[in-house]
Amino acid sequence: MPRFQPARLPLLLFWGAVAALPLLHVVGIAISSSRNIIFWDEFDTALDLVLRIDAGASWRELLQRFFAINNEHRMVTSRLMYAASYWLTGTINFHVIGAIGNLFLVGLGATLVLAVTGWQRRLRMAVVFAFLMFQLEHFESFVWSGAAIDHFQVVMHALLAVVMLSRRTLAGGCAAGVFGLLATFTLAHGNVVWPVGALLLAQQRRWRELAGWCAFSVAAVAAFLHGFELNPAHQVVELSAANILRLGRYWLALLGAPLTLGHAAYAPLPGALLLAALGFLALRGFATRQPVAFFGTLFSIGALTLIALGRAELAGGDVNSRYLIHGALAWALVVFMLLELVVEAQPAHPFRPLAWIMPALVVLTLAANRKFAPQIDSFTEVRDRAATSFEQFGEDGKGITRLHPRDRHADILMQRAEARGVYRLPEFSRPARFTAPAPSIRMIAHVDELHASERAVTAGGWAMLPGVESKRGQVYLVLRSEKSLLYFSTVTLQRSDIAKHYQEPKWLRSGFRAVIRRERLPAENFEVGVLITHGQDSEFILTKDRLDLTSRAGAAVKTPPP
Repeated sequence: MPRFQPARLPLLLFWGAVAALPLLHVVGIAISSSRNIIFWDEFDTALDLVLRIDAGASWRELLQRFFAINNEHRMVTSRLMYAASYWLTGTINFHVIGAIGNLFLVGLGATLVLAVTGWQRRLRMAVVFAFLMFQLEHFESFVWSGAAIDHFQVVMHALLAVVMLSRRTLAGGCAAGVFGLLATFTLAHGNVVWPVGALLLAQQRRWRELAGWCAFSVAAVAAFLHGFELNPAHQVVELSAANILRLGRYWLALLGAPLTLGHAAYAPLPGALLLAALGFLALRGFATRQPVAFFGTLFSIGALTLIALGRAELAGGDVNSRYLIHGALAWALVVFMLLELVVEAQPAHPFRPLAWIMPALVVLTLAANRKFAPQIDSFTEVRDRAATSFEQFGEDGKGITRLHPRDRHADILMQRAEARGVYRLPEFSRPARFTAPAPSIRMIAHVDELHASERAVTAGGWAMLPGVESKRGQVYLVLRSEKSLLYFSTVTLQRSDIAKHYQEPKWLRSGFRAVIRRERLPAENFEVGVLITHGQDSEFILTKDRLDLTSRAGAAVKTPPP
């Protein structure tokens, strides 16, 4: 191992900063997109479980729920986290759950960086990992706790098992078994850790440990398969001669998709190149020289094999964002090993090979961020619209998007959760304060949605400033009466129709929506207006719309569009 050379400290700091750039970029996006909003699968995996605990479920029932099959998975670890959230706080917060899920990816990176020796090698691992993993092609997991908590978690547990097993100690072997169990009972493809671990031990000729590992893995897989059943809605590919080629193509597409930005049609070729590169590295002895990277790659390839087998029919050939994590990890580890091979031939220049491939890493990351950033906006907006509609009507399915696909399911669970104080949707429109905002003579604003009921007041529309790009969080609702002047934050919505009508792409995010519970508003007759902040300044305009809350039902008078 090369000794640390103080003269190279600036170089090490430079590459450390390079590795931090994609991480910081994704962290900022994940934070801005995070919502304490329950969505789709979380009703069953999280809220229903917590409600049963709150209602006094027995330990026998809880164990059955923890280990229950859901879409061929036993998601014990995430269910335990949901339960722990309730036991510690009496509630469940999806901000926190999402943050924990994303931290698993950070933990995976730290695990891989610390598993290799020498700061130069660690920085090469860090840079390659950061640029291939902290990019927006993994958007679904970054912005939805329901994906991050499982799909990031299973990879970290599996790779920790490989790291512990490679240490050649009794304590390491025991820790590997624990992490293998956690991977198995996070998602079904976590079971791949057992054959991968067996291959590692066999390659290192640790026969006694291999026997123990195999015995433990048989027990773990048997526990996983006990009472196992397939979701009848999922059409698992039959292993007939006619389907094997199609299945193989989809598997190669999963392997290669990170390099084609999710385009499955072009992905089989880079998928085949990945396998060829791994075979080349195997011939060069990297199973011995870099066991964590080599067998970590085998885990990702094996996990995608199970995913292809179970999801090829369901996915229809498409590659979901949540599955790209395995292909991206495989590529990161293979690229790292190839760099090591080049550095061994040129030890005097440890970072030159990394500098050679940096343009490709930067272009790939920027292209992924550019392509998938709109999908983050779309996903966030679908969730925001569904949640604000539920807050407006007290029922799911009244708007253009839904919190849960099944009728009345979200209604029943949300009513019970709110009554018990376990969970409630966040306030989407919070009171705000502004000191003497300026009346605007240039703002374009219109309210196209204005409703008042005994439950809530809803106001929505669009607002923008000429020449100024519309950004999230800039628009506030103004309510002015003879007695009060109130400001409320709004949810930002995309309005492609407005951007197209005005031929101004900067106004894509000009839409807004506010939903305010009636108990937060005084019984007064309001003028309705809009305020926009930009930098340190703010300006507002009053529309001709009015909101009369002097009666219990309330009344809204809305003017026609301009």
